[in-house]
Amino acid sequence: MTDYKDIFNARGHLYNEATLMCPGAREAERIALINLLNPKAGETIIDVPAGGGYLADGIHKQYGSEVTVICVEPAEQFSAAIDPFFRVILEPADAVTSLEDRCLDAVVSLSGLHHIVDKRPTYREWHRLVRPGGRIAVADVASNTGTADFLNIFVDEFVPGGHNGMFFSENEWLEQLTECGFSHVEEELRSVPWVYDSEDQMIDFCVSLFSLQKASRQQVLEAIHHYIGVETENSGGIRMMWQLRYARADKTA
Repeated sequence: MTDYKDIFNARGHLYNEATLMCPGAREAERIALINLLNPKAGETIIDVPAGGGYLADGIHKQYGSEVTVICVEPAEQFSAAIDPFFRVILEPADAVTSLEDRCLDAVVSLSGLHHIVDKRPTYREWHRLVRPGGRIAVADVASNTGTADFLNIFVDEFVPGGHNGMFFSENEWLEQLTECGFSHVEEELRSVPWVYDSEDQMIDFCVSLFSLQKASRQQVLEAIHHYIGVETENSGGIRMMWQLRYARADKTA
């Protein structure tokens, strides 16, 4: 995960600033993944890669101390925003050497895998870590969607270092997770709109989250409309029509 580490040591702080600026924007995608994971009291779960702890915070907000969440994040600068309540492991997703075999009930991952070219070593590591009867739940960008084009065309043009996401095709998780020992793989594409109070807030959030300081505000707005789509609510709020592919799988042996 060298590429991921380099990317987010360089701009993870801007990603974290965006989350602080508008903490509820991505709530729909976070809740959808937490519901898919369906944590249970007494379980130990790793969030990997954990980024600044956004998903871990959501799990803790919903389940409190009933569930133990460990944050695995290779980019030290990115992880600086993780609440000290959580244990943080600064290791790559495919080599979590601090944890023993079969020590976890579940693994959860939100929008970090698309920076990894060959994901199979990561899935095999997850299979090592999860106990029999455990599970994984993942969500990430689907290929051939407006979300994918926004990232790999528009964001790629303006973010320092570019954006070359290795996104997820239909049945890719089914094939690769099964190959790596998981079973009962289910996946689907979901609409999980990002929600804002205003158009200006939407632009500010995206500029910070994706490090788009080289783009004009008008360029950002036009790209969002062109690639993703926007709906205006009766209250005046803005819905940016983000999509992600979700999957879950079991470890039966």
